[in-house]
Amino acid sequence: MTIKENIQELQDRLKYSGFGETLNKELEKQVKAKKSDFELNLTKDIGDKKLEYGLHFRKSDEGRYYYNGFDAKLSTPEGKEQSQRFYQNQGVSAKEAFNLLEGRAIYKSLFNKEGERYNAWLQLDLGSKDEKGQHPVTQYHQNYGFKLEDTVQKLPLNNMGSPDQLSLLLYSLKKGNRHEVDIIGSDSRFLLEANPKYKTMNVYDGEGKRMKNSDLTEVQNQAKAVAEKIPEAQRKSKGVKV
Repeated sequence: MTIKENIQELQDRLKYSGFGETLNKELEKQVKAKKSDFELNLTKDIGDKKLEYGLHFRKSDEGRYYYNGFDAKLSTPEGKEQSQRFYQNQGVSAKEAFNLLEGRAIYKSLFNKEGERYNAWLQLDLGSKDEKGQHPVTQYHQNYGFKLEDTVQKLPLNNMGSPDQLSLLLYSLKKGNRHEVDIIGSDSRFLLEANPKYKTMNVYDGEGKRMKNSDLTEVQNQAKAVAEKIPEAQRKSKGVKV
């Protein structure tokens, strides 16, 4: 592999991992400098929070550079910080790292020691750290019993009869996003996030306040009562808010 091909491979890897092309020139510069290893830094503002990335690269004995993963540190205006190192073989993207550091779970395709593929939800235990300063990663295996699509479809959401809208919502939730939706019969907007640990969905109001089960039940009952009065064709004309 030529240096040019190596650089292109690494740039493609960064783009695929959600870091875009911002670091391309510095990456090329560092590879051509032929250092044994180097780190590239990137900072993103997400709302009022700051996310700092440190991307790690190392040169092999054959002279080829490899992307080994990145450190991520999330800072809030109140001065609270959470950090974690994510390795290349975990396949965690820049946005997924943010969601994990926010406490949400992501859905990944992984390999066991025998090389067999399996799916699992991953979530950081932000309340503890190991001897290396890493938060333990909890896995909820595909056989754990959390069925995202079934759980979502129990909620009276607008336009869940549309395969495209449902697929978009499920994809977003698997990335660990907090996704905005409408509930049939309600003018308010709600936010959903997956909670595989308890095999349910977390629901928030439009201001980001976690709703109690009793509050959600009331909204559902009111929504269902209204939905019964709305013709099916009219219900299908309303969509999920993205």
